Amino acid sequence: MTPPPLRASIEGAAYYPAPPFRKTGVGRFYVTPTGDDVAQLRAEHNYAAMPDLAGHEGFPGHDWHYKVMTQYRDQISPVRWLTPGAVEDSSSMWEDSMAAEGWALYSEALLAEPAPAAPNGFYTPEEHLYQLRGKLYRDLRVRIDTGIHAGRLSFEDAVTLFSQVVDFLPGSCQDAAALKSEAKQASCEGARAAVTRYSRWPTQAITYRLGKEQILALRKRAQQILGARYSPQRFHLEFMKQGTIPAGYFGDELLRELRAGAGSAAALPAAP
Repeated sequence: MTPPPLRASIEGAAYYPAPPFRKTGVGRFYVTPTGDDVAQLRAEHNYAAMPDLAGHEGFPGHDWHYKVMTQYRDQISPVRWLTPGAVEDSSSMWEDSMAAEGWALYSEALLAEPAPAAPNGFYTPEEHLYQLRGKLYRDLRVRIDTGIHAGRLSFEDAVTLFSQVVDFLPGSCQDAAALKSEAKQASCEGARAAVTRYSRWPTQAITYRLGKEQILALRKRAQQILGARYSPQRFHLEFMKQGTIPAGYFGDELLRELRAGAGSAAALPAAP
């Protein structure tokens, strides 16, 4: 359960990894309680929403990412652990958000991709809907985060925009008539918590979308270079072993490693 001091900035759930330089310790997967609010339970804390959340915070998202890095800690340069981006001033959370959150958002989408054992992905149709909803509000964050901090969007307008776009509920979150609906009340409460987080933490919210796009672009290059020799398992493992720095800093290095491991002597194309 999310500790009370953190609930204002954690909308639904969050993952805090074990300290990377220690051999002991566990990661913590916090879930923010609803207080048995029926509207919130129906909208966001229902069974269909759980797999996407678990994929982001647990497997194959944050928890697996950090476990792999801990397992291969001796191969990761210390400077790659100590990149700027302390979260909540916790020494266990030094990382670059574009790498860590980009991987977690990528993991959500990865579970929706066809696989040999799951030709339609691993989500049920209802679960896939919540995964797409998660993509939608990560995309919306780019507009809200930049809008608030560039002075182009007020806090209250951002709250209403979030409610309207993510929950598909019309009406302003400042309109008493609209708030007579329990669903709209719950939506506005969740939107307010989300926008509070974005307003206190400039640019962090946009790193999810940007980081995921970097991973997808790098994966595409790897597939083009390796062709039939491309292995998703190897790509993902080697990616996570790079440490928590954005993919743009190690992309060519990773592609060289993948090419060498596949036994290819072809020249590495220049980065676009």
